[in-house]
Amino acid sequence: MGFLKSKLFRQLLVVGIIVLTFGIFIWYGASHPKIISTVLGLNPIIIVFLAIAYSLTILANGIILHFSLSYVRRKTSILDNILLTGYSSIVNFFGPLQSGPGFRAVYLKKKYGIEIKKFLLATFVFYLFFGVINLIIVIIAGLVQKPEWRPAIIITALALALLSPLLLRLALKKERIRAFIGSMRLKDKNFWLIGAGAVGLTLSSGLAYFIELNEISGHIGLGQVLVYTATANLSLFVSLTPGAIGFREAFLIFSQQLHAIPTTTIFAASVIDRAFYVAFLLVMFIVLLVINGRKKFLPSLTRSNQQRQ
Repeated sequence: MGFLKSKLFRQLLVVGIIVLTFGIFIWYGASHPKIISTVLGLNPIIIVFLAIAYSLTILANGIILHFSLSYVRRKTSILDNILLTGYSSIVNFFGPLQSGPGFRAVYLKKKYGIEIKKFLLATFVFYLFFGVINLIIVIIAGLVQKPEWRPAIIITALALALLSPLLLRLALKKERIRAFIGSMRLKDKNFWLIGAGAVGLTLSSGLAYFIELNEISGHIGLGQVLVYTATANLSLFVSLTPGAIGFREAFLIFSQQLHAIPTTTIFAASVIDRAFYVAFLLVMFIVLLVINGRKKFLPSLTRSNQQRQ
């Protein structure tokens, strides 16, 4: 039992899931060679559109971080926030587990002196909005697409509504939880701007999925893509692997009755998405290094010129 809770077991589990997922990708690609030819033959215009879509997700995350820090009364440069988002996206994908938020917390504490507790509060507000938005999309899809599910969904929703005050009261008995929830300020405009940013992030990631899915199938509707996007986003909350590898695909296959996108299209779109996203992160890393180098180089160059004068 102790081994199952150990860090080594979690690391082995993550590696096992990643290897299994890539094994499935390789097997599926070998069984469906058309997928590989589709990925290798991507239209340059599609590549440009995908680059724009993923750049919008980085921008949305940067804006969310900006409003999150404003919410905890910390003013930082929006350019710094976007650059930090870029770096943390790279760390989150290539690093162990979901390490992006931890990287941001350490960086912000070191550079701006932002307390980790305050950053966690702002991050919690974002995750709350992001989770609720995507969950509502999935619930609406269930109500519309599956009439036979409506009684179960309605009963579950009513039960949660009735139990929520009781659960909240029990939670508030814990001093730390009471202090944490008590520090949330619903009247602060930044609180709601974080929510608006979460909507923007959902739509920008949906744009990327829309491009990928329609490159494969050519007749995927906006409603299907929205449910597909919400399901993919919810998989992030339970994922242990970089980029939710394996978990996202599992969620998308289990929710097929809601978005009605075939398994072949899901796998083909996932192959395109993974391949493109890795390339996008590598290019972004080079761009960030150049920008960071210029930020350090230009001030020193200015000081050098002033000293000569």
